[in-house]
Order: sequence, then structure tokens, then C-alpha cells
Amino acid sequence: MPLRNLLREPLRKFKPYTVGKSIDDVRREYGLIGRIAKLASNENPLGSSPLAVVAMRRAVEDVSLYPDDSARDYRAKIAARYAVAPENVFAASGSVEVLELLAVAFLEPGDVVVSSEKTFAMYALAAEKAGAEFRAAPMTDGGFRYDLEAMARLLDPMVKLVFLANPTNPTGTWFTAAEFDRFIERVPADTLVVYDSAYEEYASVGDLPDPMIHFRAGRRILLLRTLSKAYGLAGIRIGYAVGPEEIIQGLMMVRTPFNTSLVAQAGALAALDDVDFLRRSREHSDRELAFLREGLAGLPVTIPPSQTNFIFIDTGKKAGWLFEELQRVGIIVRPVGGRAIRVSSGLREDNERFVEHFRRLVLQPGAEA
Repeated sequence: MPLRNLLREPLRKFKPYTVGKSIDDVRREYGLIGRIAKLASNENPLGSSPLAVVAMRRAVEDVSLYPDDSARDYRAKIAARYAVAPENVFAASGSVEVLELLAVAFLEPGDVVVSSEKTFAMYALAAEKAGAEFRAAPMTDGGFRYDLEAMARLLDPMVKLVFLANPTNPTGTWFTAAEFDRFIERVPADTLVVYDSAYEEYASVGDLPDPMIHFRAGRRILLLRTLSKAYGLAGIRIGYAVGPEEIIQGLMMVRTPFNTSLVAQAGALAALDDVDFLRRSREHSDRELAFLREGLAGLPVTIPPSQTNFIFIDTGKKAGWLFEELQRVGIIVRPVGGRAIRVSSGLREDNERFVEHFRRLVLQPGAEA
């Protein structure tokens, strides 16, 4: 007699999030020697905040001890930055942890989550794990930009969570403060709007929304931030959420104790003060994205505007084929659709190699279309 399946019903056909290929994976798979250009995961090519590195080295001396479970100093620093109480701040092991915990704490079968197509895959996956329905609005402006009007039309009393990424991943586009204000007016008061701004440090436009305005007006808004990108701390997994106290309490109920490590807390506290590294990271990204755009000019591809540290390329070729061919020469990118790839703003030598080989592949006679 076969054993019964103990896995929860929503997970029986579930396909987990696929992370990007690592440098070691590609080196082993293709037998490569020499430098691998990793342009797939939107990591900071300048490394980590120097202030954070110093603080983390000091913290390593104490890793025999458990961290502060409440992350008191870290939460206090975030609270001061946003002029809120520490009770409005959740210390997270990367902003993705918050997405997972929101599903655990607040979603039940029959609930509905609303977001956009071509956005961060974890929004749909979090809903799916909880057995909730995920509704995705089509994008506008050639299929690259959030359509908040279309998203508003999906709202009804069954919608418990709305996930918004601004700027969004993987297309790099953004919506404006005026668009967001109009959207919030149509969101029911008891629906939670999750505003994920993982890439805001790279944005230079002046019309991005300030979700805290609506939070202070009493709306259910949860702001998500990460230190993985511009601060260069992807490897220690640290981020935070700011929002209504009852939402933060719900996250605290379902989190794992000591969810942020001693080293991560120390690194984050120092990184948040490293304005010089943040400036250099932004300048590098602006310069290298401009280099990539210039290098790809004239090709039969579409690259929407980006306010992140990556570009989205609608290549006209099979993304899987391009992904494999670029890996053969030691370049890792992220396939994000049938014919699209995402490319991070790497070091100049890596970007030069990408441009050279990508141009060759796209213009290659008989290349897979």
C-alpha cells in the first residue's frame, strides 16, 4: 500500500523559484578556466560597503553567541530614518523573507493576491504556496510597465494583498507618484498594499511615489527594502519592512527566532551610514548601463527604460538559446521569458565581453529566433 502524500495540497504541483546560475556551476558545467562574468543576479559589482565589511569582521569574533532576537539597534535605526516607532519595523532576512511570511501570516485558501504580469516571480509563488488565487494585470507601454489602472480593475472584497515592485524586476520600469496616488484611492481600506522598492537606491527620476505619505494617512501600506543590491550585502541576507503595527506583529508571530544573524545586523547598521559607497554604486550603475545601451544600439532588440542596476532586453531570439551560448564563453545572464534576458550592470571588462558576444549571437545568420 503506497504511503499517503503528506505535502500540503497547494504544494503538490508547485515549482519553486529558480535562482540564477552560480559562477562555480558554470565553470564546472562548461569546463571553463579564467574569469566568469556574472551579470545575472543584479549584485553590486563593486562588492560590499567597506564600512559594513569592517563591522562584520568585528562581529565574527562573537558568532558563538546568539544575535539580538529583536534586532533592537537595527530596527531603531530604520525607525529613526522613517520617523516611525520601532514597532512599525520588521527586521528581515532579505526582503524575500517578508513575502514568504506575509503568505504564512495572512493568506488562506480562497484569498486573492493582485499584482502585475512580468514582475518579481516571488509574488505569485508566495500566493501559490498559501493556496491563494493570484491575479496578474497585463502591462502597458509595449508590455514593459505596470498598468495600475488595469490592476485596480482586478480589486474586489476577496483581495487581501497587493504586491507592487517599483522600480520593477525584471523590466526595470517604474510608475509615478501620481499614478500611485490614483491607484491607492481605489484600493479598499482593509487591503494591504505591499510596496517593494528593492532598487530605489538606483533610481534618479524625481517622480517616484513616497508610500510613507499614505502610511501616515492611515492606509495599510507595507514598505519593503533590501540591502542586497546597492549596499552589496546579498550574501548576508538582510532587509526590512516598515508598516502598520498589526502587520508587523503578524510577521513577528510566524518568523523563525533569530531570523537575522549577528553578522548581518552589524553589517546592515554600518552599511546604512555608508553614503559614499552608495553614491559610487549608483554612479557606476548609471555609467555601465549607458555603456551597455550604446553597445547594443542598432541591434534588432528592444530595451525599455530602467531605473535599476540592470536592463531588460527583448532579444527577438530564444532566451534559452542565448543563455546557453553566453555561458559557453563564460557570461551568465538571466533568461526572463521566451525571448527576453536581464543583464546587470557589471564591471566594464565584463560588460565589454557581453556586448561583443551578444552582438555576435544576435546577428549570427541562422541564429535561433
